[in-house]
Amino acid sequence: MIKRSFRLLYLTSFLLLSKFGFSQLSMLTFSDAQSIMNNHNHLIKAVEKKEEVHEFELKATKGLRYPKIGLNASALYFDKGISANLNNLRNGVSGILSIPNPNLLGDWNFNLMKRDVLFGGAYFLWPVFTGGKINAGIEAAKINAHIGEKELISTKNQLITELAQRYFQVKLADEAVLVRKQILEGMNRHLYNAKKLEDNGIIAPVERLQADVAVAEADRQYKASLKDASLARVALSNTLNSEEEIGDLITDFFTTPFLQPLEYYQESAIANYPELQKVRLQIELAEQGVKAKKSSYYPTVLALGQTVLVHNTPLGFGDKNDKPWVLGVGLTYPLFEGLQSKNEIRAAKATKESAELYEKKAHADIKTMIEKIYNDLQKQEEQIQSFNVQVNQAEELLRARSLSFSEGLATSLDVVDAEMNLSGILLQKLQARYNYVIDLASLLEYSGLSQEFIQYMNQ
Repeated sequence: MIKRSFRLLYLTSFLLLSKFGFSQLSMLTFSDAQSIMNNHNHLIKAVEKKEEVHEFELKATKGLRYPKIGLNASALYFDKGISANLNNLRNGVSGILSIPNPNLLGDWNFNLMKRDVLFGGAYFLWPVFTGGKINAGIEAAKINAHIGEKELISTKNQLITELAQRYFQVKLADEAVLVRKQILEGMNRHLYNAKKLEDNGIIAPVERLQADVAVAEADRQYKASLKDASLARVALSNTLNSEEEIGDLITDFFTTPFLQPLEYYQESAIANYPELQKVRLQIELAEQGVKAKKSSYYPTVLALGQTVLVHNTPLGFGDKNDKPWVLGVGLTYPLFEGLQSKNEIRAAKATKESAELYEKKAHADIKTMIEKIYNDLQKQEEQIQSFNVQVNQAEELLRARSLSFSEGLATSLDVVDAEMNLSGILLQKLQARYNYVIDLASLLEYSGLSQEFIQYMNQ
């Protein structure tokens, strides 16, 4: 019975933790954050919907190759009917035939069309030849669908960079809180020692006053860092599209030991950067635009047909059950349109040439951008190594200043300066580590390799 009660209590506790404790974004790795972002970010969902639009537009454009079949019906009422009175002709005929009473030949007043006309039927139209206009339209729709795919990839890559900025901004803010807290504790210890030395007459009251000022400043900076950390979590929650509380972040700052040569990332950008791929697709789209405009130089041929399924014998003769039909071929060919087609072709060609020139400029710009980020990445790594040495030196300086102050050989200001020097170096080191990660995310984004960010992180 006791064991059963224990099991029930354990199960209940587990369910409560699952419902309330685990729902918070605590112990969050970068990989987990990326999965949450991919599943919940509104921008990704919006671009995915836009991609669906391109897919349906492609299907709609393909429908131009098929015949259009439909039903039609009309109901008309004229101010008067149309008839042909041939009774005079009848009278002449009766005279020729020596018939004394022309009425014996009947009434020759024929009703050719009723005043009320009712009919309904079916029709079809089928473009047999359009000079390549339909093919160009379908190819253009395919290209737009590919542009939509690249737009989605570009959006996801940009959001990986944004996630890196905001995830590690929280990490930077949390680490800064720890540094500020460490400095505040150090200043409080210094103030405590200063009060003792003042009580023993070893230092002047002004030295203790300087320690008071330093504690107040350290406390202000510590409280400010707490607010910065809170604000950074709000920004991260926005990227994750989550209203749940964000707890500790597990993934730490990192440097990668296996960075490829600069040329590798530049070549990868030319081949994989979605924005460059979109420019190339825009050139292909412009080519289809030229083909579509050139189709105006060719005739348009249509197969057509129509049948009347129901009617009220509006012509006044024939059987009501008759279902007349017609099949045929139609052709249109514009002879003169005020040079409209010629100028439209020129405009389409100019659009293509403009896109080609923009592509060349974009290639040069992206190479320059990658070189700049690559060099800054190396600079941040060098600074991190330099700060590691400076931290050791600053810690030794603080230890020496504190010892000298306790022996009356250094002033309170000397200790405060040493504390602030150490905190400054620690914060600069944190900033360099943050800059390194963001530079790496940007480098991979412009290289079209953002999906490899976690691989670089785990090296």
